[in-house]
Amino acid sequence: MHTVSPVENCVAQLQNKRANWLLFFFAVFFFMINLFSSMTIFPSYSLAIGSSPFQAGLQNTVFSLCAVLFRFFLGPVMDRQGSKPLMLVGVFTFATAPALLLAYPVYNVLLPVRIYQSLGLAVFLPGISTLLAEMAPPGKTGTYLGLTRIFYNLALLTGPSGALLVTERYSYETWFIISIITSTISLILLAAVKVPSIRPAVEKVAGSLSQIKKAFTQKNIYPVVGGIVLISFIYSAVLSFAAVYIKTAAPDMEAAYFFIIVGLAGIAASLTAGIVSDLLGRQKVIWPLLIVLGLAAIGFYLLPFIPAIFIILAIMFGSAIQGSSLTLTAWLLDISKPALRATTISIQENTIDIMFALSALIFGFAAQGPGLGTAFLVAGIFTVLAVFPLKRAAAGSEQRRPQSQASKSTRNT
Repeated sequence: MHTVSPVENCVAQLQNKRANWLLFFFAVFFFMINLFSSMTIFPSYSLAIGSSPFQAGLQNTVFSLCAVLFRFFLGPVMDRQGSKPLMLVGVFTFATAPALLLAYPVYNVLLPVRIYQSLGLAVFLPGISTLLAEMAPPGKTGTYLGLTRIFYNLALLTGPSGALLVTERYSYETWFIISIITSTISLILLAAVKVPSIRPAVEKVAGSLSQIKKAFTQKNIYPVVGGIVLISFIYSAVLSFAAVYIKTAAPDMEAAYFFIIVGLAGIAASLTAGIVSDLLGRQKVIWPLLIVLGLAAIGFYLLPFIPAIFIILAIMFGSAIQGSSLTLTAWLLDISKPALRATTISIQENTIDIMFALSALIFGFAAQGPGLGTAFLVAGIFTVLAVFPLKRAAAGSEQRRPQSQASKSTRNT
């Protein structure tokens, strides 16, 4: 009878942990593929089934706003019951929603389906961080968050571009079938992930009104949230309307290739932005990245006149969006109070969802009026100009902090 040695037991445990993390990462990957694809495909699908451009933007707006509302109610449930059960429910909505559209391909069904899908957005994204924090070894949460961000970007790289290729060469129905399959894979993988049976107790349910009020008393988070507003507004516009705009502004260019380049640039930015901002400070990295983001949006206006800048703009968008998003999240974690960290991050997520909704609505209006190019131009100019008051506000908030706290955050200024 073979006796398992301590070394063999240790190796087996490491292999099991590695397999568990792979299950988690790929569950996230397949879900994010469908999330990013839905943001890109549904506006054009809405137009294809007879909606107006405004209605095409409205369905993404409803999707994001409903996620915000659901999160206020379901956040406390996730704190009490754990994140995995509700995450499974969220993936299930994405696995079943395309089937409803296959059966009823009309706008009057699309809108309720997007509300149904918003449940998945509401619980899955905050659930990722919560579940990851439970699974990660002590002191390694940041490392595993960085690895997860790579899978986000791989999903952005493959999801929208793959969905566009499928819908252009085959049909929306084919994409719906693929979406059902990949969401089901995510559901199976997530169900197999082993989570700790003992969860840390919380004094108060994160996301409650009292906790949110306390989080907003942290004045130094305001410039960070302002940066998140700028990123989210343009990010939503790129995901929702870049494909539609490229088809009209530069018909010889492939929108699918644009998202491939955006994804690759985002992966590179994710690997470097965190390290560089750790060395130089968050603010020395974030403000230049936000300016690059604004310039990329301004450059989109020039696409009909200079199609050759297509690749450059994709690199600028991918690097600026992902690099600034990662840097702002790290900065927010640096300055938020430990007891309010989860609530502060929930404010970030709701800010992103609200701006995604608002952006889709405004760009939907713009498509019927001055045009998408003009909308990108105005958004870009506003982003560049907004950097300067945000930078001053961040510097002012640092000066107002007690000396003992300021000395701890010197590396972030």
